[in-house]
Amino acid sequence: MATTDTDFYVLVTGANSGLGLSIVKRLVTDFLQNYPSSQTITIIFTTRSTKKSTATLSQLLTHLSHQGPSANLRIRFSTSQVDLTDLRSVTALSQHLKTTIPKLDAAIFNAGMGAFLGINWFACFSALARNWIDAVTHPAYKLQDVGWIAHKTDGEGIGEVFCANVFGHYYLAHELMGLLKKGAGKIVWVSSLEAYQWAYDVDDIEGRRSKFSYESSKRITDVLALTSSLAATKPWTESFFRAEGEEEGRGNVKTYVCHPGVCATAMIDLLPILWYCMALSFYIARWLGSPWHTISTHTGANSPVHLALAREEELNEGMAERVKWGSGSDRAGNEVLIPTEVEGEGGEEWEELGREIWKQLEELRVAWKATLQAS
Repeated sequence: MATTDTDFYVLVTGANSGLGLSIVKRLVTDFLQNYPSSQTITIIFTTRSTKKSTATLSQLLTHLSHQGPSANLRIRFSTSQVDLTDLRSVTALSQHLKTTIPKLDAAIFNAGMGAFLGINWFACFSALARNWIDAVTHPAYKLQDVGWIAHKTDGEGIGEVFCANVFGHYYLAHELMGLLKKGAGKIVWVSSLEAYQWAYDVDDIEGRRSKFSYESSKRITDVLALTSSLAATKPWTESFFRAEGEEEGRGNVKTYVCHPGVCATAMIDLLPILWYCMALSFYIARWLGSPWHTISTHTGANSPVHLALAREEELNEGMAERVKWGSGSDRAGNEVLIPTEVEGEGGEEWEELGREIWKQLEELRVAWKATLQAS
């Protein structure tokens, strides 16, 4: 399959709406603005159904038509369907990509879900009264269900939120490692400001028993990304980064983590009036000085798109692989990139946490690979 260094290939999961759709749109505009006219990009975006893919493609083609007369010569779209809670679907996507594209320069792992049931309104208003900015930055009053399981027909199954947010992507990344090594080799994890240290339980990595399975999955995302290049995790990262049929491990593949700030998108179904109240509360937080209330998904997409398109020299100079990059904005809404503090980062305990998470993830991957091959 012929390709050149002027052809870029980027994968984006969960692109049918919200942040994912904005990531694809920004890939278009930022690539056209920052790369010479001799270079092209193919954006492979995923949704969960053909209907959603068709609707998303229509929006993207409309967006592309507004980028100038030559934009369609440099931008190509390709779409695939995947259910990240179904590892057979993940395997099918990887097999499809390995036969249809020559390489992969970046994979932006954006798709996600939560077991959200609603909001504890008393706790919400109490939190707002105590500290408005903190209440709408770290909303611990969201109600979540417990015990959601995917792959119920395969033994004990696997935690559904964990599979959608972390493990499905993790499994996919390993399956695509050969393509990533042929390209620029960037894995960009989209995390969250809600990746709390207290939400993760080492004895419940899948979050089956957790009332905060979403936050637990984002904590795992931060740790696996930020410890992927440490010597302490090498016994497990070596096998993860080793493509099928290869002897070498990591090669040129690098892992980054980012978050979109706080966007005005609702992972919980809200009545229109409540959605507008939520958006207003975010604007108030921004006016009060919060750097994280991006509100617009276009602004929220700044950090993942920057990591996907930035030149290697720029990322290396900023030690980007060791930083959680956040999309932020000033009071006027001007976007900024902000390094984000990660709880507990650094030291022996951090390395031990990284070792434990990588060990469990690799053991799960190997076990599930064997299960799927045997079925």
